[in-house]
Amino acid sequence: MVFFLDISLIDKLVDVLEQENKMYADVLNISKNTTDIVIKGKVSELENIVKFEQSFIVKIGKLESMREEIVEKLAEELELDEKNINISGIVKKLDQENAGKLKACQEKITRTLNELKSVNELNSKLIKNSLEYIDFSINLLASIDSTANNYTNSGQVNDSKKRNF
Repeated sequence: MVFFLDISLIDKLVDVLEQENKMYADVLNISKNTTDIVIKGKVSELENIVKFEQSFIVKIGKLESMREEIVEKLAEELELDEKNINISGIVKKLDQENAGKLKACQEKITRTLNELKSVNELNSKLIKNSLEYIDFSINLLASIDSTANNYTNSGQVNDSKKRNF
């Protein structure tokens, strides 16, 4: 059964989803740049990117709130359960044209989020490897002091050569 409802709600939902996809695409581009920065070890640039990403999170949060309000209204009009509603459920209740617009938005966001997830997993692994290398280096430097010959001519241990971190 196809419902006839306030089409402006569908248009608003499509608009919000397109804005969200744009924001996620921007975050994806930043994440791709992050990969290069992590590889090059530019910590200060990485800190700036994290701050920049936080501003995107706030904007995406506002869009999510708008999307949720629209979906609640759609759920009422389409007589769907508000708690379990999703795009696929809405699409089933719409005419072909509006269903197509909504489905296209869903597919774009899904592709963007999947790519973002992959890039973030790569960045996470790179950062983890960098931290492991730093930890290894520190342990290596610390062990050099403990194996160094610190005896004086009289056979006493010379503590003056120990390094502190």
